[in-house]
Amino acid sequence: MTVPTGGVLPRIRTELAALNPSERRVAEIFADRPDWTIEASAQDIADAAGTSRATVVRTAQRLGFTGYPQLRVLLARDLGLAADRPGARVDGSPDPADVFRAFLHDVALTIEDAIALLDAADVRRVVDLLADAEHVLVVGNGLSSPVATEMAMRLNAIGRYADAPTDHVEQGVRARRLGPNDVCVVVSGSGSTRPSVAAARAAARAGAAVVGLTGSSTSGLADVTTVSLVVGLGAPSFRDDITRTSRLPQAIVAGGLVRALSERHPDAAREAQARMLDVIGEVFLQDPR
Repeated sequence: MTVPTGGVLPRIRTELAALNPSERRVAEIFADRPDWTIEASAQDIADAAGTSRATVVRTAQRLGFTGYPQLRVLLARDLGLAADRPGARVDGSPDPADVFRAFLHDVALTIEDAIALLDAADVRRVVDLLADAEHVLVVGNGLSSPVATEMAMRLNAIGRYADAPTDHVEQGVRARRLGPNDVCVVVSGSGSTRPSVAAARAAARAGAAVVGLTGSSTSGLADVTTVSLVVGLGAPSFRDDITRTSRLPQAIVAGGLVRALSERHPDAAREAQARMLDVIGEVFLQDPR
């Protein structure tokens, strides 16, 4: 597997929740102590994590590397290029302004992670699938539901037929009604949300292409997709993914796909946007006198 420049730490952080406890301890050392990891042997890592050398090697392989040596080399590459990357996080401060700035900084880092993890060939393939689709069903549940709704609205705004039902039963019914000329986009941070994965499987059985926007390349969703875009969310645990992590990186990636799609047929996109603006213009109240 080729890990893009700047993609080692994002990949480690993205896959943490999918590892077993001993592997997670090893991966957390990779993520929290990257400079030391570069210099450490596999046995050093094992001792620090309270596990075996074999677990260190297996963890590196679970993360998508050929082994621990490749992880160290690519990590050294990335840290050398990111030596001047600023760190603005403020932990433990009671000042709401500090907490607010720290949150924005964390979101900015997750967006950088998303850019590092995205594969250009996969992006092109997704845009090709969306461009050829007769109908796009966008599925998202929980925190991913607003992202799915916004993506469907933006697709409609450029002239693509898309919908994003919020009820999971309706999602399953719509997925079963798709055909070979349709696309089902499934947005899921964990990639393990049962209704979302069920809809993806139903769409695949119906012959539709399935596109995943997920935070994990080893999730149940990734197993059934035609192509997945792994969008790092920066969550070190499932609890953080549910309670603290923003879905803004997924929303930005979805918006980027829509922008790329609109550039494929710009005249049609502009015509559709003009019709949308006509509708929006009728929504607003008259200015008060």
